[in-house]
Amino acid sequence: MTDQQTRGVWIGLSGYVLWGLSPIFWKALNRVEAMDIVSWRVICTFVFVYACNAVLRSLKRGKTILLPLSNNWLSMLGGILIGFNWGMFVWAVESERVVEASLGYFMNPLMNVFLGVVFLGETLRKAQWMAVVFAAMGVLWLTISLSAFPWVSLTLAISFALYGLIRKVAPASPLQGLTVETSTLLIPAVIFVLLRGNAEENLTSDSTTLILILLSGAVTGIPLLLFASSAKRIPLSILGLLQYVTPTLQFILGVFVYNETFDSDRLIGYSIIWLGLVIFVMDSFRFTSISSEAKE
Repeated sequence: MTDQQTRGVWIGLSGYVLWGLSPIFWKALNRVEAMDIVSWRVICTFVFVYACNAVLRSLKRGKTILLPLSNNWLSMLGGILIGFNWGMFVWAVESERVVEASLGYFMNPLMNVFLGVVFLGETLRKAQWMAVVFAAMGVLWLTISLSAFPWVSLTLAISFALYGLIRKVAPASPLQGLTVETSTLLIPAVIFVLLRGNAEENLTSDSTTLILILLSGAVTGIPLLLFASSAKRIPLSILGLLQYVTPTLQFILGVFVYNETFDSDRLIGYSIIWLGLVIFVMDSFRFTSISSEAKE
């Protein structure tokens, strides 16, 4: 592994660790309701992104870094999806469903594979199909055994996978895309804050809450930019393996720190899905090794 790739691994790992530990941050904002948190998160991320843009413009001597508006419609759609994903995740954390949220991000790689087949015409190897089938079986088991469809997990997995698909095909760079996404969400977020009429209450309840609200933009934007920077330096196969750091940390927090329910029925369902992930990871390793040998 080259020095550039090693740096990319550490950058990517940093981003995934921050995402994995993010429930701690959102739990600390429990004095603010979930939908209010999402609105402030959008507004503060917008400010953070434009601060990054200002720095970049100064480095590029005033050159614009945005694409023409006609090329931004995909990023605008991505903004709607990621905003929805943010809202669901914050709500899940505040509703003591961190374990369910972690399952969604465990399922995300398999959902990415499925969307690649449906929308990009990609073909799956037998092991990949087997992994997808195991994931579907795990969801079915959870639905039957718990008499409840795991909609939180699937909603998070589908929305983030669709967002990833858009980021893959959209012409915008990572910072350009995030700029358009936050710009798309800004006006609805501001309107929602005004309609709620509790902005002053949120910002003046106590100094800790105010500081956390102001930091929410950096907490959101930094991992996204670290991810984008890492993706340019390391192979997609390595990046795909690193992403399991996030749901693993979230799962550990949910079970061992926040004492969320994890009974035998959930263990069986999660284990079936995890088995699919093991098959998926082993196949990815095998395919990467064969490809490397072929190039040599």
